[in-house]
This record gives sequence, C-alpha cells and structure tokens, in this order.
Amino acid sequence: MTFRRYHKPSVRKEQERIRRAGGRISKVGNDVLRVESQLAMTRALGDYSLDKHIITAIPDLIQYERDSLAIYVIIASDGIWDVMNNEQVASFVSQRVSNTTLENIISQLFDQCLKEESSDNMTAYIIKLD
Repeated sequence: MTFRRYHKPSVRKEQERIRRAGGRISKVGNDVLRVESQLAMTRALGDYSLDKHIITAIPDLIQYERDSLAIYVIIASDGIWDVMNNEQVASFVSQRVSNTTLENIISQLFDQCLKEESSDNMTAYIIKLD
C-alpha cells in the first residue's frame, strides 16, 4: 500500500496554500518550481529561512485501514523518493530484512540512492509492525 502525498510546488493544493499564505512560486534555473525562489518543497522541518506560514512543518494527517499483510512502514525524505519509487524501496528492504538490521538496511539504502545520483539530503525510518 502506498500512503504518499507530495509536498512540492508543482502540486495544485500546495500552490494554493502557499499563495494564501502570501508566498510565491516560480521557476528557477532548470525549470524547477521553487517557493520564494529557494525551496523545491512546500513543507519542511527546521527550515527557518522562510516564513513559517509559507513553508510549514504541519504534516498532512491521513488515517488508513491497516493492510493485514503489511510488515513495515517506510518513511523517507525526497532524497530517497527522487531516485527510487515505492516498489523499488519496498523490494530493497524486503530483500535484506532477513539478513541484517533495519539500521544497516537504511545505511545501504542511502548508499544505493547515492549510486542513483541523489543530490538531496536523505532521511529514512523503517518501522516494524507487530
């Protein structure tokens, strides 16, 4: 199951939220949309360079019924998702989970993303469901 919402300036709902907060979205350089000509995302933790109403840390909260087959929840930043899709990350984790720790899998995932030429910072959590 995929529970993914993009918080990028290309998403219409995020564009509307940014504009209501008084922010601007524009193309910069290689046609990447950016908020206030700076960030290529619309929500962030710990980014104090922009108005907190424009770039907010408030998450989207979504409630789903748990799939009885789900074993893990994987939460990751765009440094991961920009170079690997949901299926690739799920396969990567499932191929390694019986042979190593979750911490090692995350480290290997970061290495793989660097090989895939990720140029963004990376954060990931793998949560084992009981």
